Amino acid sequence: MPINKKIILSIVLVILWAGLIFVMSSMNTNESNDKSKSTINKVVEATVETTNDLGITDKHPSENKMKQVIEKLNGPLRKVAHASEFCILGILVYMCLKAFNIKKYKIILFSILLSFIYACTDEFHQSFVQGRTSQFTDVLIDTAGAVIGVLFINFIFYLINKKKHPELKDDKIINAN
Repeated sequence: MPINKKIILSIVLVILWAGLIFVMSSMNTNESNDKSKSTINKVVEATVETTNDLGITDKHPSENKMKQVIEKLNGPLRKVAHASEFCILGILVYMCLKAFNIKKYKIILFSILLSFIYACTDEFHQSFVQGRTSQFTDVLIDTAGAVIGVLFINFIFYLINKKKHPELKDDKIINAN
């Protein structure tokens, strides 16, 4: 099978995204925490400003209240960020494997499996980063994100195939590549 531009691009995208995950995981605890808290602060500030502009609220919370909100949101949103990173990884791996014309059930299985393996290596890598920990629960959160991404992109392709081939029954569309 000749390597075409689509295959090369899909491989490059997977590698770039995996590299981004690696870089994000290389941040020490303080750097990572500061970055996420800063992002949350910007979103909360923008939300307060928007609600004030729309007349929904008419004041700004105290600095102490803002810190409390940021602290409460930080943990759960960091987990969502992990899942989101791996959701995108799952989609990119799916697209890469699809470029190789592999059967659909193998694409789904291998996309999830490769994302799980990368999540394991990511957690192992974090065990060497100052202040970071390696937790299997994070592997499960990352893998859940990948599963969501893989199922989402698979459903999108199902809808595309259904629109392209309205004459086919659902079972034929599901098995189509």
